[in-house]
Amino acid sequence: MRNLSQILSANQNSLDVSMKKTELRKILIEERKVLAENSKPQDWGARQFFRALDLLKLTVQELKKKEQENKIKVACYFPIRNELDIACFASETWLFPAITEDNQIMWFEFGDGKTEYIENKYGIKEKSEEHCFFYSENKPPLLLFVPGLAASQDGYRLGYGGGYYDRFLNKFKNNVTTVFCLPSEKFIFDSLPIDQWDEKVDLVIW
Repeated sequence: MRNLSQILSANQNSLDVSMKKTELRKILIEERKVLAENSKPQDWGARQFFRALDLLKLTVQELKKKEQENKIKVACYFPIRNELDIACFASETWLFPAITEDNQIMWFEFGDGKTEYIENKYGIKEKSEEHCFFYSENKPPLLLFVPGLAASQDGYRLGYGGGYYDRFLNKFKNNVTTVFCLPSEKFIFDSLPIDQWDEKVDLVIW
């Protein structure tokens, strides 16, 4: 675990929360890029995915069974900018996010993973709106793997500034178990700059 005040300079530490987040993102995106270039593929998503299942007391077979019985839905993200690749484990029924024009999250099923994809404004693959739906409380609980850059020891996540997941979790956190996978303990901090709308995640893995 790292000390936030040792990462940001004295001048950066005097900034407001928004600017601190901006500066921290710049540092961590570059650090993650360097680490990705020097890491083995199995340490860039696979290790974290299986550790998460272990801590959730699930095997891959048990997870698939729960999905088939519609007791749970698994949601994930397509990796960009050297993010961990949890999506490589996706089955046809895993859900992935699409961002609406009014900045909400809709979801679509992975399917065969090859067809009907477009790129959104961030360069992330998604499907057009007719293939998407809004999550609601009458749907199965979500096991949601969230993207991001860093976590604090008390479970706050540093994302990329869009606030999409925080808004979604604020609305549905009682129906969602969030898992946040990181490359190493180097991306765990004693504290992070936090806004009042930031939501904690349930499980942080590295």
